[in-house]
Amino acid sequence: MTSYLIIVVIVVLLSLREKEIRPSRLWITPLLFIYLAFSSMKQMDLSVGSLLLYLICLAVGLGVGAWRGKLEKVRLNSATGKVTSQGSVAGVVLFLAVMLLRLLVGNWGAHHALVFLSTSLLFIPLGSVISRRYIIYLKYRQLVEGRAVK
Repeated sequence: MTSYLIIVVIVVLLSLREKEIRPSRLWITPLLFIYLAFSSMKQMDLSVGSLLLYLICLAVGLGVGAWRGKLEKVRLNSATGKVTSQGSVAGVVLFLAVMLLRLLVGNWGAHHALVFLSTSLLFIPLGSVISRRYIIYLKYRQLVEGRAVK
């Protein structure tokens, strides 16, 4: 449990600090989440119901990520000319709540239905990361193109 607490503190601190946006690196984390989700899916028997639950969780994650992306502060640093982003406290709390829900379901037990639910809950952070990064990329492009026009 201590390791989870340390990870949470690191995530919060990294999310709340202002950092430069590098568009070429925006897609690394979503790719890692995709790998994690699909490697967990390989261990499960796929059915129409499971695919439907995966899609529902993915849709919820996409909505949560769009909300978090809109809360993200993206600005052009006039001194350095770099585009930076800074997460909001609400976005961090929302992300931590989703991860805590998945952790609690995963720790309930190894019963097939709970493991299945735990695997499907991986699609919420997956969708969240994908849509949040996409919103940040759109904000980045808007700032860069606005600067190029002037």
